Amino acid sequence: MKLSVGAGCMGDVKFHSSGGWRLVRRLPAPTPEPTPSQLAAARPGDGVRVVVGGPGTGKTTALIESVVTRLRQGASLERLAVLASSRADAQRLRREILRRTGGAQVSARVTTVHGLALGWLQELGDPDVTWRLLRAPEQELRIRELLAELGPGFWPEELLQAVPTRAFARQVREVLARARHLSMDPEDVARVAAASGDVLFSRVAEFFEQYLTISDFDGSLDYAELVYRARLLLGDRAAARSIASRMEAIVVDDVQALDAAQLALLLDCAAAGVPLHAFGDPQQRIHGFRGATADVVPKLLAAPGAELVQLTEGFRNSPALAAALDTVRRRLSPLGAAPSPSPADGAEGRVTSRVYDDEGAEQAHVAQQLRQAVLSDGLAWSELAVVVRAGRAQLGPLARELSRYGVPVEVAGDEIPLAGQLAVQVLLLALAVAARGGGPDPDETGRLFTSPLSGLDSIGQRRLGRRLLEAHAGLGNSVQLLGRCLVEPELLQGIEGPEAEQAARLSGLLHSAATTLADGGNVQEALWRVWEATEWPERLREAALAGSRRANHDLDAIVELFELASRREDLVGPSGARTFITEVSGQEIPADTGRELELVGRGVRLLTAHRAASGQWRRVWVLGVQEGRWPQLNRRGLLLDPDRLAPDHLDAVSPATVLGDERRLFHVACARAEEELHVSASQGVEGEAGRPSRFLDELGVVTERVHGQPEQRLTAAALVAELRTVASDPGTTEGMRRAAALRLARLAEVTDADGHRPFRAADPATWWGVLEDSSGAPEVPGVIRITGSQLETLLTCPRRWFLSRRVGAEAGRQSRASVGDVVHLLAERAVTDGLDAAALKEQLAQVWDRIPFEAEWLSVSERAEIEAAVERFANWNDASREQVLAVEAPFSVRLEVSGRTVELTGTVDRLQLADGRLRVLDLKTGRKLLRARDVVDHPQLGVYQLAASLGAFEEYAPGVRCVAPPALLMLRHGDQWPELVEQPSIDEKPLLDDEDPADHPTWVHARLAQAVETIVSERFPATECQACAYCPFADSCPALHPSGKEVGA
Repeated sequence: MKLSVGAGCMGDVKFHSSGGWRLVRRLPAPTPEPTPSQLAAARPGDGVRVVVGGPGTGKTTALIESVVTRLRQGASLERLAVLASSRADAQRLRREILRRTGGAQVSARVTTVHGLALGWLQELGDPDVTWRLLRAPEQELRIRELLAELGPGFWPEELLQAVPTRAFARQVREVLARARHLSMDPEDVARVAAASGDVLFSRVAEFFEQYLTISDFDGSLDYAELVYRARLLLGDRAAARSIASRMEAIVVDDVQALDAAQLALLLDCAAAGVPLHAFGDPQQRIHGFRGATADVVPKLLAAPGAELVQLTEGFRNSPALAAALDTVRRRLSPLGAAPSPSPADGAEGRVTSRVYDDEGAEQAHVAQQLRQAVLSDGLAWSELAVVVRAGRAQLGPLARELSRYGVPVEVAGDEIPLAGQLAVQVLLLALAVAARGGGPDPDETGRLFTSPLSGLDSIGQRRLGRRLLEAHAGLGNSVQLLGRCLVEPELLQGIEGPEAEQAARLSGLLHSAATTLADGGNVQEALWRVWEATEWPERLREAALAGSRRANHDLDAIVELFELASRREDLVGPSGARTFITEVSGQEIPADTGRELELVGRGVRLLTAHRAASGQWRRVWVLGVQEGRWPQLNRRGLLLDPDRLAPDHLDAVSPATVLGDERRLFHVACARAEEELHVSASQGVEGEAGRPSRFLDELGVVTERVHGQPEQRLTAAALVAELRTVASDPGTTEGMRRAAALRLARLAEVTDADGHRPFRAADPATWWGVLEDSSGAPEVPGVIRITGSQLETLLTCPRRWFLSRRVGAEAGRQSRASVGDVVHLLAERAVTDGLDAAALKEQLAQVWDRIPFEAEWLSVSERAEIEAAVERFANWNDASREQVLAVEAPFSVRLEVSGRTVELTGTVDRLQLADGRLRVLDLKTGRKLLRARDVVDHPQLGVYQLAASLGAFEEYAPGVRCVAPPALLMLRHGDQWPELVEQPSIDEKPLLDDEDPADHPTWVHARLAQAVETIVSERFPATECQACAYCPFADSCPALHPSGKEVGA
């Protein structure tokens, strides 16, 4: 935890063994002495001064020196405007300026262009108008609402299916923003569209007019409109004079990030007499998607009396790095740019370009290099960074892989919409139930009970449900009673135990929020009733103070939710709550909150190229530099491309322009390194992982082809494995074996500061190969839990079951598993939310880019197949006449098998009622098409049947125990509908043809008995089968490699 302890001084709070907290002062980093060129750039002056310089030339240092100099000469931050490209950067600038000046400042204007413009409108605009700022998520929601209100004849007929989608609303929003970035009115857009004969842009111009009219009516402004209105304000001479009289200067960092309207606003200020001091590098312009214009520097220098200062002395990049960056920089547009920076003083440095076999090998080698930098070269983890092009699609899997190799990573919180934050979802759910007045549905009930508002797990819910059922047998099943007790707390009377107490508390807070809304209270008041009624706030506070980033992230999201609610005081009562929930849930993009958590500096920074732009590290790894990903040239799927819009024409965006944007981003990512830069890609067998990017060759270094995995891993497990190999190798000398054994013994005794044993694997007690085989009565739990998929694995290959289930040695799930998860979720929502094929495809489009694939073409081909699968399912779902009882329904039921208690557990994809019988459907997204003969003894379907016949789904169909033939729904196969492959019902055919009815009542019992025998015996032999083709343990399988030998591993 960090505390502010006076001017410019920060401290760390540490807990000592004496039992108290002590503030340990952390001295600030020394301020570097400005060079003569930086002092010249920082010198205060009138008019327009533009300071340009390449990466690491000290532009921000000169900017801060400029501000500090003005403050020391008597200026105040209230009369200076220091502008950054984002709120986070503005906060960093503010902290550094205050640290340098050592004193407090009132109304410090260290902000963004939007913050400055809003302040002017509030100070000098119409006092009778109170503007409400629409952040990007709110603006997009408003556009979607307005689009929905337009008649079917407004848009061209061929676009009618696209208009209701979120993607279309986002494109409309971007076109409107682009128009305002160019200071264009709806009439200007209409003129340009008419001249180009573009009907779609003509309709956008009409929509633009309606959007502005409604925004004026309710007093709201989006970010682009805010800058436009500020320019109109400056057009008033009195307002311009007032601004000039109260502003001593405007200082701008990263001026290359300005769009045309923002630049025009600042030039208007300069024309009014406000000194303008701008710092930047046109060759680091990477925010073209936000409208950043290419000619910022030339337009600034066109101002009367404008002065240009170039910074060419480099302080960051080593000679090797500077040379590589210069080769890239020479391919960038030189418009307004300074000469390439000189190398920094110090060692030569190093730049490498490598191509690995696949992404897995790339990540393994990079993890090895990161550990080498720390363990061998003495660097801190926080001095290293890994940069990628994409966001969630690369960051999540990469973070997991690096962590698996023992590399601590730090990733900034995901920029996801407010409604996507888990903490916010909990509060919105409670608010929705309170506003509805009735009881929650079964899904809502489960989510409320397991949420931080209650914390009652599924076992506790079942226990409470049974007690409610015993007390109120005629009022519904257990699931229904769980929901009813939250709105009818009298049902809990007479039921004792902690579960009933938790339910009563949850019921009380829902009732309090519902009463607030019923009495006319607003949304913020109702949310507060929910929030304050539990110990959740205190738990989050304690966790945050203890350093939990998850808790801090949740608190940030909750504060954002309450801020949004406070701005909608007009939303009162249940209807207002429903409107608020719709607004928040409809937000598809994150808001700029400016409260990004400060990372603690204990791990390798893992971030995107855009996010990396304001940082620097001693060594940087740039991963995944593949064609199709970097550069990303394909602009498919845009009905409305905002970049086509120009002040006097509509034009297609040239590939050269897109390539230039991508090359600048690559240059910025590489320029973050101080000493060493390592850029890599993967080749893949026969190119299935894509081909390496052209950018690798542009670094001017020889690209190295690296095959296979790292020969030696610098991890505790690798060290133990190597020592054990030496200690057990008969070909090694006795002295070497003894030395290895001695080191293993020492490592086994090592403990860290927390008492953990990082080298526990060095203890012979953990080595399977040196222990005697189990004998006698194995210690198998009294209850043996088996799922349908586990039974299938256990019967086909006991070894694989043991390694994957008992040991947990199976690697993370690949993209095909992620695709299956998404399809199952869509199938669930088709039932719960009534979504048709179009809506399902829209939701698929929203999440598809988050699924990792080795290459873009794999993503494209897979998406086409999955879209077809989703459409087949939707057609079948619409045509199905069987009653759907549940989707994604969990179950648990016990039975006796071979004298042991077996608990069948799992989740069925879909439970239906077919002619009075229970029917289970299992959705399959695999490519292999199974036939009826293949599923006669399908273990998973058999488990589902048996569980249904034993009453596992009593809560969905009380008293129904007969089972209809279960089936696999093969979603990738079939014409209009998926292939439906049925298994005979065990009611009709309990045994297979070759089984004796005297042995077991059904063939499923027989399979379970076989599984129980294997588990109890504690022997798990390898069995060659069809699954060997994709088994993750095939390389070490004795069934496939009989010539191998048993080792002590």
